[in-house]
Amino acid sequence: MNVFKFIKKTLLNACLYFTAAIFLVLIVSGTFMDHQLALSIAVPRVLASAALVFLACLIISALNFVWHLEYSTAVKVLIHFIGALIAYTIIFVFIPGFYNNVAQTLARIGVFVLLYLIGALIALIVASIRKARRSDDLEYESQFGEFFNDK
Repeated sequence: MNVFKFIKKTLLNACLYFTAAIFLVLIVSGTFMDHQLALSIAVPRVLASAALVFLACLIISALNFVWHLEYSTAVKVLIHFIGALIAYTIIFVFIPGFYNNVAQTLARIGVFVLLYLIGALIALIVASIRKARRSDDLEYESQFGEFFNDK
């Protein structure tokens, strides 16, 4: 895959992830936040938060190209997990400065690991179901039929 195609696909996927993530954030904040408090948040803080979410989506989008490598599924999941964990920790723990409270930091990372494991488990189940359906759809074609056909 050439560089231009890689960049284009990475940006497109990052924009799709960003849209879904922002809608999720808006739904959660609209459900649990006081509307007066939501209106009082400063615009620069919201833009900075949105920029961090987009950066995370961009990194995850680039990490998704791991699935095209010629490694076993376990190695690909491990590489993707480690990259996603590093991206999450840098973007949502270190940059905003939430690392002062160690227990809170470990709790944030623990929640991310739990959510990632749930997502990975669902993805692996779906992939195994698809693979089983594909193998059921293939017809058996004897490779040695010409030797055993009655003539």
